[in-house]
Amino acid sequence: MTGFALRRSALIFIVSALVACDPGSDDRTGSGDGDRTGVDAGTSTGGQDFGPPQDYGLGECAATRVDAETALAPVDIVWVVDNSGSMSEEAELVQANLNDFAATITAAGIDVHVVLITAPGFVDVPPPLGDDASQFLRIDEDVQSSNSFDKLLYTFPQYSSFLRRTSSLHFVVVTDDESGMSASDFHTQMLTNLGRTFRLHAIASPPGSSHAFGGFTMPGCDGPNGEAADNGDIYWEEASRTGGLALSICAADWSVLFDNLTAQIAIPMALPCAYGIPEPPEGEEFAPNRVNVEYTPGSGGGSEIIPYVADLDGCTGEGWYYDDLEDPNQVLVCPLTCRRLEEDASGSVEVAFGCATVIR
Repeated sequence: MTGFALRRSALIFIVSALVACDPGSDDRTGSGDGDRTGVDAGTSTGGQDFGPPQDYGLGECAATRVDAETALAPVDIVWVVDNSGSMSEEAELVQANLNDFAATITAAGIDVHVVLITAPGFVDVPPPLGDDASQFLRIDEDVQSSNSFDKLLYTFPQYSSFLRRTSSLHFVVVTDDESGMSASDFHTQMLTNLGRTFRLHAIASPPGSSHAFGGFTMPGCDGPNGEAADNGDIYWEEASRTGGLALSICAADWSVLFDNLTAQIAIPMALPCAYGIPEPPEGEEFAPNRVNVEYTPGSGGGSEIIPYVADLDGCTGEGWYYDDLEDPNQVLVCPLTCRRLEEDASGSVEVAFGCATVIR
């Protein structure tokens, strides 16, 4: 995601004054799929004035290139805290640091939502974060030693509406034990739920750590907050897979853990899922029904046209839509398309203005 977002030069808008078409024909051949058609003024589709279906060719448009106005992503953070009996000291540390953690991210100019999943009364987040329903959501759920992944999936319907589709999404697992679910199973199921990528950060016992107990070598680190029950190999594996942080739950100073998390999360980031619409060059006008999104994969091959859909509900596959049908300010891509763009570290996107819009 980050690699894609940093390629500002690849994200460009094409604003066209006129469509240079063959004056003798309205049947302009383009690169869209057979079941996708171009539309021009005349017929209403999704709140905009779209017209009779017709094919077209982007190569026939006389275009002026304008830099994209990149949309910054809000940040959504979902914490799941193991509330088994050995985790009481860790719960106090999470509780003591969570307000400053959220405040630091907000101070960076980032709109943040925080979700906390744990047993009732186990971690009590004080004001101001704990009292702000617009920013904080608590889900009371018993989280035991080995089921943090299971609980993230099981409670997903309870927090899914609190997540923003264009957010940078982070999960933070805090546990002193090992997962009963494999990292690959969790990853696959969560991707299916979300339809886009995420990062997972693990505060768990490091893989391969051990401590002495009664003359025996036991798994799990031995730190000032007590002995971890087991190594968190699976949690650390998922953190590595998603580009997240893997932190030791036996660290002496948890303020350092939170500082590391903040440094990883509190970074203003542009998502390749939302593009601001710039002012067109002098003498040209923005026409909502003459916009197309074109994606060129980094793996090579030709570009493809992403079809227009009316809104998020129309995102049954690839597509894009406007943030506001009556007064559009952004082009938003559907979750499936967003996921493709996030995972393509070398692809490029062009939003082309001036050609009849291709609709699904």
